[in-house]
Amino acid sequence: MTGACSNTKVIDMKNGFFPAFFPAALLTALLAMPVGVSAAESTPVFQELDVGLGYAGQAATQVDPGSELNAGLKYVASLQVSKDLLLRFGAEWQSFSFPAPRASAAPPTLQQANAIVGFDYQLAEQWLMRAELQPGLYGDLSRLDGRRFGAPLMLGFVYLVDADLQWLLGLRVDHRSQYPVFPAAGVRWKFADLWTLNLMLPNPRLEYDVDSKLQTYFGAAILAGTYVVDDHYGDERGLPQLNHATLDYTELRLGPGLSWKARPNLTLDVEAGYVVYRSWDFFEQNINPTSNPVPYLQLGLHARF
Repeated sequence: MTGACSNTKVIDMKNGFFPAFFPAALLTALLAMPVGVSAAESTPVFQELDVGLGYAGQAATQVDPGSELNAGLKYVASLQVSKDLLLRFGAEWQSFSFPAPRASAAPPTLQQANAIVGFDYQLAEQWLMRAELQPGLYGDLSRLDGRRFGAPLMLGFVYLVDADLQWLLGLRVDHRSQYPVFPAAGVRWKFADLWTLNLMLPNPRLEYDVDSKLQTYFGAAILAGTYVVDDHYGDERGLPQLNHATLDYTELRLGPGLSWKARPNLTLDVEAGYVVYRSWDFFEQNINPTSNPVPYLQLGLHARF
């Protein structure tokens, strides 16, 4: 756990916007967990701030062209209550906007606004776990009601072989999704001085350390979630069965990126590439519009203090 003693293992679980299912509609909340070993002094409170902004270009969907703007903000504070236990509390907001005509297959916006409640626990010398509940509203936030309420649960377990090799087992539970229970596994392996194979969802990639401050990488990114559209979404498209319907939204991205450690506790990311798959899956109605591949640009800021 963070800073419990001089030989304590550390989980730095960099939660982004997690996908929920894989591979059919890919994974809405698995845990990306860069794990290492730290010699830090005891720190009773550890804070995390993540900010993201991205743009995906226009593409021909099954109905008409459209682009995408996504933005996210997340803050978590972890309180160390014992040498093995950290309690986590925070909040998150995430938005996907599709500025297309109202007849488009894409909803004008998909948003989430949720709390974060959970804990990190050191089960044994080489085993760590995280449990996290994310109660909140998921969908068109112009109307707030119980139908848009959800509380996904994430469980993650890390086995630390050593500082260069860690294994992950994860599980996401969300009864609203087409895939209410979804397991996954991953590995982080630093196989050479400057190279790391980081197969941790939702951002599996191959990393190269240019120097102590700059890292380049190539890999994938999965953005997804389960939402409820507005009460007249279907009427505006001649499909009344889609009014206030539940959908699984999924993106799969491929491309290179740069990660620059501007300060010891501040990292800036930039990546670009192609969204190779994007879908709005109304699974209960068996309607699943998709789009063609589009280019994207994503910026991120991660602060740890």
